[in-house]
Amino acid sequence: MDTYQPVELLSDAEVLAKFGTSEDPQRRGFDDETQTRVFAYELVRARSRLAHYRTLYTSFAREGKPYMIETLDDTLDDGGIPAKLVFSADAEQALELSDDPDVIVWVEPLLLDALMRERAVLDFFNDLLDELEPAVFPE
Repeated sequence: MDTYQPVELLSDAEVLAKFGTSEDPQRRGFDDETQTRVFAYELVRARSRLAHYRTLYTSFAREGKPYMIETLDDTLDDGGIPAKLVFSADAEQALELSDDPDVIVWVEPLLLDALMRERAVLDFFNDLLDELEPAVFPE
């Protein structure tokens, strides 16, 4: 049985081998067009995540409470959180709920960090696609 190693701990060669690809364009398993389409797909996903975080932040700022509790559990049948998004000033409640894997307890610095990271991802894909598009899909 293989021991799991997080991808961030693997060398470049190990990452490529683990996912069945290569730096050699003849052996990487996909062409430039496919790779560019995947980047375009990821750009759209990043836009969606950024919009989600912006919406959360707008709700959070408007409510004015120090904790925003987001429930990721779509079933909501465990009686834990009565809504997808609730706001609280109760630090004890927030701490207790933060142990639940189906709940994210947001505080402003954490949400701003998520927004910043997602904006960086979006900028990366925008710049990359602007660079690749004329070379990979010439008119």
